[in-house]
Amino acid sequence: MTDYLDSLKGEIVAVTKTLDKFFSDKIEQVTHLGPWHKQYYTNVKEYLMRGGKRLRPVLVILGYKAVKGDTVPDNLYTAALCVEILHNGSLLHDDLIDHDETRRGGKTFHATYHDINYSRTKDEKEAFDYGMTMAILGGDSLINLGASAITAANLDSDISAHLHHLYEFAFQHLVDGVLLEMNMITDETATTETYLQMVRMKTAVLFDRSLMMGAAVARATESQLNALEEFGIKVGKAFQIQDDILGSFGDEEKLGKSSSGDIREAKKTMLVFEVYAKASPEQRKEFDNLLGKADITEKEIERVRDLFRETGALESTQKKMTELLTSGQQALDKAEPALDSKYKEFLIGLSDFLVQRDF
Repeated sequence: MTDYLDSLKGEIVAVTKTLDKFFSDKIEQVTHLGPWHKQYYTNVKEYLMRGGKRLRPVLVILGYKAVKGDTVPDNLYTAALCVEILHNGSLLHDDLIDHDETRRGGKTFHATYHDINYSRTKDEKEAFDYGMTMAILGGDSLINLGASAITAANLDSDISAHLHHLYEFAFQHLVDGVLLEMNMITDETATTETYLQMVRMKTAVLFDRSLMMGAAVARATESQLNALEEFGIKVGKAFQIQDDILGSFGDEEKLGKSSSGDIREAKKTMLVFEVYAKASPEQRKEFDNLLGKADITEKEIERVRDLFRETGALESTQKKMTELLTSGQQALDKAEPALDSKYKEFLIGLSDFLVQRDF
C-alpha cells in the first residue's frame, strides 16, 4: 500500500509541476498585452493551483502505463493536462451556476472579480454582472486551453487528432450532463436511471476519456480501449454515488464541508431517487416535507437520514455502487492483449480507494 500511495503521489507531483509551467508560460505569452491580461491569467492559474486531486490527468498516465508499462514520454504529461483544465473550466462555470463564493479555501472566480469591481464602483449590481461576465470568460479560456494542451504536446498527428476527438466528446457530455441535472430538479418522471445517465455524462466521462487518452498515446488496441472505457464509466459512476452518500452521511471533519448540505438544498442524488422508488406513501410525504425545508432543524436532518435507512434507499444505493465498482474492475480482464499486470492492479487499487474513501 505504501508503494502504491508513493507512486500515486509521485504522479500527482509530476502533473502539478507540468500544470504550473504550462500556465506560467501562458502568463508570459500575454504579458505584452498589459497588466490586465497578465493579472487575468494569473488569477486563472491560481484557481487551478490552489488544490484538487489531479485524478483525471493521473488517469491519463495510468491509461498509458496499463498498455506500455513504466516508461512514459515527457510530452504525455503536457497532453494529460487537458482533462484537468477542462474539469476546472467546468467547475468555474459550476461555481457561477450554483452562486458559490468559495472553492478549495479561496474565492471563486466570479467572486474575485465581483470584489475587484465593487472596490472601484461600490455598485453591487454592476459588480455582480462583472463577476458573472469574467467567470464566463474564465471558463471559456480554460476549455480552450485544455485543447491547447493537446496541441502543445506535439504528439504524432493521428494520435493528436484522436485525443482532440476524445476531448470534444468529454466536453459535449459535460454540457449535456449539466443540462440533464438541471432538468432533473423539476422532472417528476426522473428516476435512478435518469440519475445514472446524468452521472455518466457529467462525472464518469472524464474518467473513461482520460484513461482512453493515455491508452491512445500508447497505441492501444480497440479491445484495450474498450476495456478501459468500461472500467472508467463504471468506476466514475461509483465514485459519484459515494460522493452522494458522503454528502449526507460523511464525517464533516474529514470532508471539510457540511454533511447536511445536500439535504438542505434538496439535491437530487441517487439516495433521493431510491427513496422515491421504495418509500411508502406516508414515508414519501414525510420525506417531501423535510427535504429542502427552509428552516430545517438538525433533528429533522437526522430524520431524513433515518428515512434513507428505513426505506432501504441507503442500502440499495450502496449495493449499486459496489456492483458498479466490481463490474468495472472485471472489465479490465476483457482487454486483448492483456493489460500490464502491475498497472491493472494499480487501477483496481485506485478504484477501491476512490469508491471506499471517507472524504
